[in-house]
Amino acid sequence: MSLIEIIAVCLLVFAIGEAVCWVLISWLRCSCPWLIIGQDRNPSIDEKGLKSFIDHGWDPELGWIRKPNTAHTEVGKGDVATSYQIGPEGARCNPGFDDRPFEILAYGDSYTFARQVNDDETWAHNLSKHLNLNVGNYGVGNYGLDQALIRLEREFPKHPTKIIIMGVVPETISRIHSTWKHFSEYGNMFAFKPRYVLQGTELTHIPNVIDTPGKFLQIPEYFEQLAANDYFYAHKFNHDILTFPYLFSLACSWNRNIDLIAAALSDRLKLTKSAAFTSVMTRNVDFAARLFRDENGQALFKAVCNKFQSFCRDNNAVPILVMMPQLIDLKRIKSGDHYYKSTLDALSESMTVVDLASTLIPHQDIASLFIDDAFGGHFSTEGNALVADILKPICEKHLAIKSNP
Repeated sequence: MSLIEIIAVCLLVFAIGEAVCWVLISWLRCSCPWLIIGQDRNPSIDEKGLKSFIDHGWDPELGWIRKPNTAHTEVGKGDVATSYQIGPEGARCNPGFDDRPFEILAYGDSYTFARQVNDDETWAHNLSKHLNLNVGNYGVGNYGLDQALIRLEREFPKHPTKIIIMGVVPETISRIHSTWKHFSEYGNMFAFKPRYVLQGTELTHIPNVIDTPGKFLQIPEYFEQLAANDYFYAHKFNHDILTFPYLFSLACSWNRNIDLIAAALSDRLKLTKSAAFTSVMTRNVDFAARLFRDENGQALFKAVCNKFQSFCRDNNAVPILVMMPQLIDLKRIKSGDHYYKSTLDALSESMTVVDLASTLIPHQDIASLFIDDAFGGHFSTEGNALVADILKPICEKHLAIKSNP
């Protein structure tokens, strides 16, 4: 065989390999949006979806929010429907307590909001019943600790309280490194947010860049600014993009993309139901663990927590930081990798810190405390009740101190 023939055969094999890769990736992307390609650098915006988001969930400062006087029903695992209502103050409705002033505030993410249970099943509602007072629930899905803090600072003067609970999942350390969730949660197009960066020992606030409706249609003009201020653009997004030549892209991202393609293919062939999602969630926890072990990542998290503590001190309120591990976190912790413990131990020297892992792991049936489904596994009704039981004596202690200084 001549050199020309060898080259021709190699080119043919290469072309066939590229074609197979392209067809496979395109086919899998229909059900696995975490496989990203070159066009995801400048994704198209669904204008109908954008209008719905602007009307129902957008906030120019925070990025997104649960808007006052709104309601929603969602169907979760086993076709079980749950609903929530947001009151005129922007807090989740708290049946039986809504006519009382707030005495404790709860800020944080969807684990504070208590997604996938009804208004009378949240841990904030159960805590209200334990203490016979109104716990205002200002949790918002997918919030980072930074967003929750910025919202607290904005809204606290309207309803000051003696105790402020900040409830977040461990993955919040990743969220505070983000300005556009699309860089870490591929396909989450509308989720732009503010963040803090640590310069020396000082926190600098970076406002939400996409702060007008029109800017959503001008993202390419702000792309470099967003990318420069987002940890995940350089450390995740860029590494995961599959571009021509696809064989080379796959070789460069072998560990991540081959595993994900295998999981997505298994799901597409109905051999499994959520293998790709599990792969993505596991990698998210890996990133969070990496940041908790990274000197700079840990420093930023501590700085934001200390800012929360300082705000509470300046406003004569008690800060309570509650770490709410997901089921996938607990499995990792049980295996011996309590990856955020040392950080919380350091913070606990100056503020009240509650790591729910210490109570959840010994539970005889951990799975019963979570709704393990495509939404990421939030606390079940039983799980929310247990969280309230854990927080009850802690809040009682601080309420007593505040009443008898």
